[in-house]
Amino acid sequence: MSNLPITEEERKLDYSDLLFKPLPEVDPKLLEEMDLSPVDPSRITSIHDRNDILKPGYLEVENGYAKMPDGSGCVATKVEMPGVTPEMIVWWFAWHGIRDLRYRIWCPTEHYGIHVHEDSLAHRLDTSLSLEERGWGTTDVVTEDVGNGPQEMHLSFYSPEDYGYDSELVKNVDALINACVSDPKTGMRLITFSHCIRKIPGGIEYRSHYWQGYSIDENGKAYAAAIPPGGFPMEVMKANAYHSLLEYTNLAQILPGLYEKYGKEADLTKDFYK
Repeated sequence: MSNLPITEEERKLDYSDLLFKPLPEVDPKLLEEMDLSPVDPSRITSIHDRNDILKPGYLEVENGYAKMPDGSGCVATKVEMPGVTPEMIVWWFAWHGIRDLRYRIWCPTEHYGIHVHEDSLAHRLDTSLSLEERGWGTTDVVTEDVGNGPQEMHLSFYSPEDYGYDSELVKNVDALINACVSDPKTGMRLITFSHCIRKIPGGIEYRSHYWQGYSIDENGKAYAAAIPPGGFPMEVMKANAYHSLLEYTNLAQILPGLYEKYGKEADLTKDFYK
């Protein structure tokens, strides 16, 4: 259940009941894999080797976390989503930022609020663009708890090219969601993440990588942006990892029904009511 109250207006929305639905259990096999962490940093995929994520097959560590030699953090998670398609994921990232409640139903215990930054809203709502293009270059303002209490953050989304991915390797995957996260008060870059989506029989696999302390510059190059003295505490990586497993396990359950109702609507602001 959500940590926040729900307004009477929000309660009228046809997806408001999802806020009170018990969260699903994360697959015990995924938790067992994660419990083997921290792993040797040489085994997990560095941000500098991120193009490896796009190659066929699997990485040595698909579920795990590590403190890297420079003190940055690296987290990888892989969640299978039966009944979900890559198109649903692209739509979700365009759609959910428009209204707080859409974000909160994704992970009610850890998602607190969202809105599309005022400078990005017109682009996000531009129906002349594809859903992928409507996300690229836009910023969501989110309040989320990934282990250190609720924190407001700016999530700025990148095209694969701007994220520094090899255009030939991008053809191997079915969708990519890439973003850099910053502190809205200071502008400091905090973390960057990339979600690689591939079709599997009956659904998709959602492979996420989070690189704490790193960001991507205007030329698609990775750089160390905010590595604290002594490096990131292992608890930060662990909290990020388990949060990722939980939110994407829940998204797998709620997304097909939401997409069936809303996925064909060109207007991302449209809501249905009970």
